[in-house]
Amino acid sequence: MNKISLLPLRNADVSLSMHWPVFSAEECTEIVAQSKGAEWQAKLPVGPGNVSVFPDATEVKHVEYQSLRLGKNGYPLDQINFGVSQVNSDGWRFELTGIPADDMPRMVRQKKGGAESDAWHSDLAASFTSSRKLSFILQLTDPNNYEGGDVLLHNTPEQAAGFREQGTLIVFPSYWLHKVTPVTKGTRHSIVGWMHGHSFR
Repeated sequence: MNKISLLPLRNADVSLSMHWPVFSAEECTEIVAQSKGAEWQAKLPVGPGNVSVFPDATEVKHVEYQSLRLGKNGYPLDQINFGVSQVNSDGWRFELTGIPADDMPRMVRQKKGGAESDAWHSDLAASFTSSRKLSFILQLTDPNNYEGGDVLLHNTPEQAAGFREQGTLIVFPSYWLHKVTPVTKGTRHSIVGWMHGHSFR
């Protein structure tokens, strides 16, 4: 008599992170140049319902944000989306629906400040962030121009050196604990964002 296994289909890549070069140094410099000096703010821009800032945002002086400016055909987000979708199909195989208008990627400027106790966190929370599936960070600054500012993923092999390379895109599941260490010298620019999808698919 044949027995049907009740074990679920398992994916060994469920806790995988990936990083690879996507943009050249020149392209990264051009992306940073598109930011507007007057628009940097110490509170997260754009919250649920497209309010101007997150209603419960905490002001952090050494980390500033602004909405990511998009060029022709959605550049640079078009290339980021393509890369994230490709690695998702090879690895996690989440059902992704895209990036909603109330959770668009943002440019981040991190300056000297903060403490080593900056908390580990995941990118999932209540309400509109609960559908985040994959988080991504694009490193825009030459690693020789700042110290600190390392992206760390909890309980994974140390990859800080590879993560620091200019133009590198880091992708990991949004439920994974992570943090960025304080910058101790210089200024670090990056793009952060999230791909969404239906829960538990």
